[in-house]
Amino acid sequence: MSAEGKPGMKLWLKLLLAASLALNLAVIGIAAGAAWRFSGSDRHWQRPPSVGAMIFRELDRDTRKELRQQAGGHHGSYFERRHAEGEAVIAALRSSSFDAAALRDMLRSQADARHAFHAKVQDAWVSKMEAMTPEERAAFADRMEDRMQRRGKHWHGARHGRD
Repeated sequence: MSAEGKPGMKLWLKLLLAASLALNLAVIGIAAGAAWRFSGSDRHWQRPPSVGAMIFRELDRDTRKELRQQAGGHHGSYFERRHAEGEAVIAALRSSSFDAAALRDMLRSQADARHAFHAKVQDAWVSKMEAMTPEERAAFADRMEDRMQRRGKHWHGARHGRD
């Protein structure tokens, strides 16, 4: 049989091979990215978790949910309020009659609301610490220190030994 007589590759087979190649390249890219990220070299971009984030995660789920709902105010949720705050800033920036003083007041008000939220989180957390024995607080401090030492690793996902 001559070369002209051979049937060509079917379209579905060409598409399957192209999809397979794309999937292989994606997997190789993910693996290479993960290897680079977790290689241990040049970790200056990794920071320890903020104390505020750590203490918030230590509160029980119901307390966190209640605090977020309170922080949401009339927006319904904390996240919706933050989104509305961002939209308000953008609207102020786009306004043809830009008012710098009004923008400063808006930002100050937003900062005050965040501060009030943080203060409530801190009060709830200190109350939790206050109810612990000295040994429980020392063990908690050890776990907190360990999380800070792990830096870029999934410190917030570790649920072992939580009080």
